[in-house]
Amino acid sequence: MATSRELKAKVFPRIWAKTMKGDKITRDFMYTLDGPFEEDRLFEYVCAITHGMDIPTPIILKSHTYNFVHFNICKFLKSEFIDEVDFDYLSLENTTGTIKPLPRYFNENG
Repeated sequence: MATSRELKAKVFPRIWAKTMKGDKITRDFMYTLDGPFEEDRLFEYVCAITHGMDIPTPIILKSHTYNFVHFNICKFLKSEFIDEVDFDYLSLENTTGTIKPLPRYFNENG
């Protein structure tokens, strides 16, 4: 039986966004989704997060979506922003721990 915390995480997943300069966090922002996570809406989520953090929106690649969905984290490098930014990278992390299982073709042993 699922606990109330697990149910809340599935109903209202959260994304923790942070900008990093070296190994220091320069800004952070917690974004709560309006429903279950949908990978097709990742651009919408990133737009809302970057608007809330008052930073430019980065280019989203398939690798960002894959890493976020399967590993709960993705990083947007400085070079993936069209505008100049004052940090090294933007990191998005799924803080709820609800991810999809890895595909069968993914081999952890190399």
